[in-house]
Amino acid sequence: MRIDEEKKYKIGWIELAIAVCILLAILVSNASGARVKDMATLEGVSEQQLVGYGLVVGLAGTGDGTRTQFTVQSVANMLQKMGIVVNPADLRLRNVAAVMVTAKLPTFVKPGKKIDVSISSLGDARSLEGGTLLMTPLQGSDGEYYAQAQGAISLGSLSARAGRNSFKKGHATSGTLPDGAVVYKEIESANLKSGSLRWVLSNPDFTSAVAMASAINRVFPNTAIAEDASTVLVNVPENMRNDYMSFIARAEIAEFNPNTNSRIVLNGKTGTVVSGASVQIDEVAVSHGSITIQVANAQTATPTFIGQATAINNQQLNVQEPRTETRVLPAVSNAGQLAQALNSLGVAPLDIISIFQAIKKAGALHAELVVM
Repeated sequence: MRIDEEKKYKIGWIELAIAVCILLAILVSNASGARVKDMATLEGVSEQQLVGYGLVVGLAGTGDGTRTQFTVQSVANMLQKMGIVVNPADLRLRNVAAVMVTAKLPTFVKPGKKIDVSISSLGDARSLEGGTLLMTPLQGSDGEYYAQAQGAISLGSLSARAGRNSFKKGHATSGTLPDGAVVYKEIESANLKSGSLRWVLSNPDFTSAVAMASAINRVFPNTAIAEDASTVLVNVPENMRNDYMSFIARAEIAEFNPNTNSRIVLNGKTGTVVSGASVQIDEVAVSHGSITIQVANAQTATPTFIGQATAINNQQLNVQEPRTETRVLPAVSNAGQLAQALNSLGVAPLDIISIFQAIKKAGALHAELVVM
């Protein structure tokens, strides 16, 4: 009976292993690459950066001070346009703040639609909490006005002050207006019905450009060619020139496998280390150690000429160099093995950055090293 049970047990594990292999094969076969629309954009179709100068009113005494002359002058000019003439020197404003308003206008957004805007204080205001942005025209780099913003500001922060005591959470001098600007002029994009289109890769790469052109050619044969590392030229077939939108829609969902340079990104401020999947590092010996310097104050008694003892500070310098251990990192070929090898050293992220830089200079790291 035991022999039969063991046979059934072994057969069960074999069936499970076969099922897992089949499942992995299915997942690999169904794995898809990146779409053209996710890796590239059409040439001449891009968003427009907008900027404007405005005033935020309704603040509870946390606005710009009298030294911010442009705020006082702006309020005087605004009142003058409304038929109220005032002397700027007589104005004492603490409930008004001058701000810069920025927004991104996407392509093909029609007049009447709303977009989000960001607001940042320009003067010495302490907080924009509870403020309302007055009507602010937003212009592009060409000097044309494309939208107009107005509304209550959303900060997402909290600040309070009572006498010399204050409390602050978040950033109180910048905020957003969700759907705070109304578009009244559309961006003029390139002519998409000229017979040929160009897709521009976000990350230029010769291999990726050729792969993207091949993917489009699988959908529309003999229409795409890679001009350089970032541009793919696509000639629209004659039978599709009456329906450009269908051609673009079918071409931009073509899938391909992008191929980019191996890269490791290091952020020394936060200790963040990000490596790609194709990073390779040769076998290398790493010896990493630090010197600890400690300065301690100790009081000693020193006799004076009149027989009294005076305590003086005597600084003691203690330099310690811990014993370092040399370990050999095995050759790795992917990010998982690289992370496992670095964790075996038991060092902090900031120390890992120094190790990466040393390995790169030694010629053992076959990847681009980007230090932020």
